[in-house]
Amino acid sequence: MSAKVTPRTAEPTASLESRIRSRYEQMSAVEQKLSDVILASPGHLAMQTATELATSAGVSKATTTRFFRALGYDSYEKARRDARKASSGGSPLYLQHMGDEERDPQALIQHHLSQEISNLVKTYESLSQADLFQMAQAIAHARRVVLIGYRHSQTVAVMFRSNLIQVRSDILLLPVPGDSLAEYLAGLDERDVAICIGLRRRLPQLERGMAAMQALGVQILYISDVLAGKPAKLARWVIRCHTEGTLMFDSNSSVAGITNLLCSLVGRELASEKSTHLADAEVLHQQLGELE
Repeated sequence: MSAKVTPRTAEPTASLESRIRSRYEQMSAVEQKLSDVILASPGHLAMQTATELATSAGVSKATTTRFFRALGYDSYEKARRDARKASSGGSPLYLQHMGDEERDPQALIQHHLSQEISNLVKTYESLSQADLFQMAQAIAHARRVVLIGYRHSQTVAVMFRSNLIQVRSDILLLPVPGDSLAEYLAGLDERDVAICIGLRRRLPQLERGMAAMQALGVQILYISDVLAGKPAKLARWVIRCHTEGTLMFDSNSSVAGITNLLCSLVGRELASEKSTHLADAEVLHQQLGELE
């Protein structure tokens, strides 16, 4: 059956799924069948040959080849490379098939646990002890600490702040909903430390914010995954956390461990002071009756 979708050049940045959805209603029944198979688990495309995809969809290889050309791809391999890029970029949509080969629930859980442990071990083994204590000292004695994270990385920044605020004051969590960064970055200088969280699927705003802070002389700690990307060159210190997952989401165990470790080291650094923020906060907790 010949394709009903007229081939045309797609936007270079358009994802596979957006190309399909934009033309789905104009496709033939056979093409829609192929589309449904792809959209159900686009990550499989990164591993399948054109013949394998055609077989799983119950269509001919020729139909599959015409289908991708109609979507604006030069070839099936080009679409496959895009799928691989999306998978390596951490898109859950392209990783939802992970773990499908595990039929035994206990084996699946054990595999997941083993990977979590491996991520922790590899991350801690990669740390420089000298750098780690230098980071803790800088965070402890900075005039102000700025925490920046977008999307999932902000969840980590919030966790970092919830620990750090117990041992020192003047911590700023960005971005503030509804505000831009400029007003908050304008007063920063070399006396301040910025902790920037940039796990994969980073937003471009992070790199721009880090570049602005570097120009202001701010000391920057960048916490990321192993593929830290371009923002790493803007930081004084970089911690690369191993985040490989066995299922559709990246592992957070090493990131949580590093957060706990660094905040604890900052608290230890400040513990020798006569009057500590931690002690003062505990007195106020009691006065305010905040904790059971």
